[in-house]
Amino acid sequence: MTARYCPTVSVVLAVHNGEAYLNRAIGSLLAQTLADYELIVVDDGSSDHTWDTICTCAVGQERLVTIRNGKNIGLSASLNKGLRVARGRYVARQDADDTSLPERLESQVTYLARHTDVGLLGTAYDVIDSKGRRVATHGQPSSDTEIRWQMLFYNAFCHSSVMFRRELVTRSRIDYDEELPYAQDYDLWARLLRHTRGANLQSPLVSYRVHGGNRGMVNPNGQTQVVLDIATRQLADLEPKVPFSREDVDTLRRWYYAFPERVESNDVPLCRKLLQILSTFTKQECVDPTVASHIRQSWTKRIEAALPS
Repeated sequence: MTARYCPTVSVVLAVHNGEAYLNRAIGSLLAQTLADYELIVVDDGSSDHTWDTICTCAVGQERLVTIRNGKNIGLSASLNKGLRVARGRYVARQDADDTSLPERLESQVTYLARHTDVGLLGTAYDVIDSKGRRVATHGQPSSDTEIRWQMLFYNAFCHSSVMFRRELVTRSRIDYDEELPYAQDYDLWARLLRHTRGANLQSPLVSYRVHGGNRGMVNPNGQTQVVLDIATRQLADLEPKVPFSREDVDTLRRWYYAFPERVESNDVPLCRKLLQILSTFTKQECVDPTVASHIRQSWTKRIEAALPS
């Protein structure tokens, strides 16, 4: 691989003490049907056999680029290291405990080549357990407008499934926020969507592994607090004249997936705020008016039906 070679895709994978599943993660990426890509693996100061596993996988693999941090600097900083090295037209992400189907990269490149207005693309995903057994399949909103609505409350992309145009981060100087200990991807996608459109393929092209070592499971309260901060910021950006407390945002997030059949009288002011959010969201130039109108009508009916008589 020469210094001037620019592959179609750069896959960035950062890992810290992830030897348990790393071989399968790298193996799934080396088995892609798309031939024109590089795999950048960043060992973030691991103290187990992670580096040995990376070196073994790299034998005879020109497309594998390895980086070893002298000390543990964190996921965001390690991913930014990978982004700075990446040369591909597109950047794809995958975590060290997840896997990709062989056709994943090819399917995403094909979609992005056909939809030049889309710069951020994810996929549906299978959830697997520590032994690799599928326990669920989750879809994500497919259209840009649906994604923007969900992003106000929840991340609308599976991190390991995402591919984006590298020029977005280089041109706008956007990267992972190294101050965030969790939800770095949610924050990054929210900022990227200010500059591009998003989409999700409905085929599950990655497997997301749930196990005791998942970062969010180690400190779920810490992750929840960061997510609340990101959601609060987005709601404030959308509707700066409406004040949102952390309690408001926490309730709105619960309502997103489980809106009550009846709301208490003390929740009526928050229902009014939600109606204002819907109104402002629908009027944005970046949204599809038909899809946005459907979202507004659907939520308005739920709210009106739940209000105390």
